[in-house]
Amino acid sequence: MTSHPRQKMIETMARLLQSQGYRNTGLNQLLAESGAPKGSLYHYFPDGKEALAVAALEYSSRLVAERMTMLAASAATPRKALIAVVEAFIFDLEQSGFQKGCPVATVTLEEAAQSPAIQQACARAFGLWQGVLASYLQQQGIDHPERRAESLLMTLEGALILSRAQRDSAPLRRLVQSVALMLPQEV
Repeated sequence: MTSHPRQKMIETMARLLQSQGYRNTGLNQLLAESGAPKGSLYHYFPDGKEALAVAALEYSSRLVAERMTMLAASAATPRKALIAVVEAFIFDLEQSGFQKGCPVATVTLEEAAQSPAIQQACARAFGLWQGVLASYLQQQGIDHPERRAESLLMTLEGALILSRAQRDSAPLRRLVQSVALMLPQEV
């Protein structure tokens, strides 16, 4: 079953943004890799590349939130849940040859200061993920879930950037070891 051209463009843009960023993603490359007809970009996204990037960021943020929720729900303890989330990022990063880090961070660093629409999409993505983590921690009876979720997200994003820059998952693996310090004793 073939995806609708609009959805295929969103999925392709999401993949390209994650691996090469906004500025390095050209419209010709996007159209070629998505298989979308040339006129379809402005048909589905009248505001062009920026609007498509916003849609792709929203798509990526939902996928990550769903994955985080699924991983947390299948873990026996909050520590194991957080470790599973970090290990999922390690797996993706290593499998991609360190090309695919956070699907939002690169675009945030490149474009948030230039584009209010992209800045807002990035802020919503990080807010969604922080909310997923905070909600899970709250359900598990962990105190200060919002603050802990924010700390975990900040640490995870930093470890992803360091791992990608060093082409080595060691910073993420150290984060796995540090998760125990980020949570109180098991509840």
